[in-house]
Amino acid sequence: MILTDRDKKLLALLASMGFMTTKQLARTVFNNIAITTVLRRLRILEKADYISRVEGLKNNENGWCLSLKGADAVGVLNPKRRFNRATLEHDVLLADLRLILEGQGIAHTWIPEHEIKSKIARSHGIKRMDSKTVPDGIMAVEYQGVKHSIAVELELNYKNQDRYKNIFWSYRFREQLLAVWYFVPSKRFGESLSRLWLKHLGQISRIWLLWSEVDDVLDSGSLAKIHYFNQSHQISDLFKAKAAQVPALRVSSLNKEKSQNREEVNSEKETELPAKVV
Repeated sequence: MILTDRDKKLLALLASMGFMTTKQLARTVFNNIAITTVLRRLRILEKADYISRVEGLKNNENGWCLSLKGADAVGVLNPKRRFNRATLEHDVLLADLRLILEGQGIAHTWIPEHEIKSKIARSHGIKRMDSKTVPDGIMAVEYQGVKHSIAVELELNYKNQDRYKNIFWSYRFREQLLAVWYFVPSKRFGESLSRLWLKHLGQISRIWLLWSEVDDVLDSGSLAKIHYFNQSHQISDLFKAKAAQVPALRVSSLNKEKSQNREEVNSEKETELPAKVV
């Protein structure tokens, strides 16, 4: 099988993202052509053992990851190969957030969780993994003309306070980070995290706590709100966007999304924060 330029782009994207759904690949690689056409090419790549199917998503949608052969084709040593069915929906949502932030030029680079874990394992050994707080990703942004790194946490379910205390304390000494940016399901959730951060670290921490509502970012992209305690800004006012091709945001309607899911199943059957205190 001869890989096309689009095939190579798809493999490289899966190498970086770790996991994507059929619809995400349709938007980013296939320019929103018919989902049946997308699935036809994905099945060809699957049969040739360049990609693997990841099952277990809602509505019987398919996810995809690199096979070892596919990883070798794009020069990747440690592709993400293991997936927890309990966190697949989290992974889909995280991929959507990343595609929006990268596509709109807010995130200049992004190191995903599986690459961070691989680096830790190589540096400290697998046994040290449990003692390390690993974010969902680390993204590079430009704030006040300077490049900074931000840890990304997609937090859909509330943990107990002791767990948050340990996580927050683990971030306290990471001076290479500007902030931890939480994406949460509600305003109440974000405000609760802010209160816990103040309780355990205070507002003079070297690391900032930022939060945004997931749905706001999915719907509005860089125009969504980002919060720092009692302050709110538009994301694009806070972090400078570089030139980028903006991908489509969330599916425009629930009915359209359901229609796309049915088609796939049938085809298968066939501004500025305060000065940082240092």
